[in-house]
Amino acid sequence: MHNKDYNRNPKGTNQWKLRTDKELQDIINSKPRSWTKKDFRGEGKLNKKKLMTRKETDRKTLKFYQKGRVYKRNLKDHFNNSTEESIKEFQKGEIDFETLKNRSSTIKWRNKMSENKRKIYDKKIYAGIKNNAERLEEKRKRQKKWYDQQKDLK
Repeated sequence: MHNKDYNRNPKGTNQWKLRTDKELQDIINSKPRSWTKKDFRGEGKLNKKKLMTRKETDRKTLKFYQKGRVYKRNLKDHFNNSTEESIKEFQKGEIDFETLKNRSSTIKWRNKMSENKRKIYDKKIYAGIKNNAERLEEKRKRQKKWYDQQKDLK
């Protein structure tokens, strides 16, 4: 044997070329936001065609929009726990679904609290705002705007 480096493919032909992060992110952006990493690998419920390898989906630089199980909750649940203002903003397109969902979950969480716990929680939050002048001024503007809207409704 006269080839001492034991390389059976010295020219490197037919070798796998790594796709760049930008190419992979374009693939992720082209699919629905409800797809998980498993769906891109062809192992999930939403897709059976393999679009990426496991090593590609494990890259830290990629942004997947859905982690874990896809929760398809009924919109009525979010609308039932939202304020009228939030629902109108969502219907006009001023806020996205994630914001509406966050607001409704906060309202649902606060409604489960007792009146005494809610007062204690509000005092704790206000103490944090009181120390920050910018946040306190923003809070005052929001309250004034809300009171003006309430007067207009009456």
